[in-house]
Amino acid sequence: MSVDQAQHPSARENVRPPALSLALAREGPAVVVEIGGAVDLSTVDPLVALVNRLLSGQPPPVLVLDLSRVSFFCAAGVNALLTVRRRAGSAGCALVLRRPSRITVTVLDIVGLTDEFTTE
Repeated sequence: MSVDQAQHPSARENVRPPALSLALAREGPAVVVEIGGAVDLSTVDPLVALVNRLLSGQPPPVLVLDLSRVSFFCAAGVNALLTVRRRAGSAGCALVLRRPSRITVTVLDIVGLTDEFTTE
């Protein structure tokens, strides 16, 4: 622990991004997954598992991932989006990223994937 952390223990606690939140909504034939908080290595598994459940059986024609409330996004999030895109394509489901947050757009731009996803 650094001297600053010892003197200011709350500084270390504030570094952790908010936990992942997932909510479902229906908009006509589309299913919307509202995603908030941190999309990182410790949170992507529940997101991918939820999408897998939504796409098994009778998948919706359109799956919308609302990324407007994502506060942290890293390489694990990129990998999760690529996994979801591949799974949606295999299920015959269109994937749309809705209002990706600034951090999400920045990371996708850095890795050259901005144009690989349909956005609204």
